[in-house]
Amino acid sequence: MKISYHRRRKMKTRRIAINKLLLNGIDNPKDLAKELKVTVPTIKRDLEALKTMSEEDLTFQKKQTSKEILDKKDIILKMLDNEEYYNVNGELNMTKITKELKTSRTTVLSVLNGE
Repeated sequence: MKISYHRRRKMKTRRIAINKLLLNGIDNPKDLAKELKVTVPTIKRDLEALKTMSEEDLTFQKKQTSKEILDKKDIILKMLDNEEYYNVNGELNMTKITKELKTSRTTVLSVLNGE
């Protein structure tokens, strides 16, 4: 079942708050539920999920600055000049660029279109 963006964000925010409360010494599920105004089963599910989450999962991504965006566009333009990023048929290998830069396909397409 697919979970909406807003629900995923709400869950992530709650899990970050639970993690902070755990670091502050509050570890009883009833106390956590009372503090965050949710049910105890919800807290128990979140505690189970926290066991498998990494530190990176407990932070929100920051937006890129305009300088970082321009730098990424410059790198993409250099990649477009390099034959290494084309396949045998002479077509651009978009997946190789997106994986290497950890960027979206839309960003590469916007550079190709001159935006």
